[in-house]
Amino acid sequence: MVDALRRAHRMVKPDGFVLDLHPSVTPASVEVGGTTTGPIVSPDAKRRHAAAGVALATVIDERLFSVDQAARFTFYTYADSIEELREHIEENWRDSRIEDRTVDLTRAALRGSRGVRPRSREEVHIARLRPGQL
Repeated sequence: MVDALRRAHRMVKPDGFVLDLHPSVTPASVEVGGTTTGPIVSPDAKRRHAAAGVALATVIDERLFSVDQAARFTFYTYADSIEELREHIEENWRDSRIEDRTVDLTRAALRGSRGVRPRSREEVHIARLRPGQL
């Protein structure tokens, strides 16, 4: 990711900015009505997401960019069923899955919650980066 940010620095105009979005190291989870029913298992997610933070710190230390604004927010992905959510995660998230136990707990939670849909929950970092002065 450091290489990508260095390339971005070469391309961004002096009055432009780069928007950095990456998941936090907080593990993603499945929820029903705001209640967590289990984790989304991703063996290397914590390492990869931490590496994104290190890459960002590296280019800031190198003064390629400065952080103009930064925040953290919760990102939800809703599905009509736990099966649909499971399929979405497996097809779109790198090496991630929802295990059978979480599927069972989610189904049970959905039975007691009319009109509620299952969702994934991710904590995401966002930062607006301005080109730095070398």
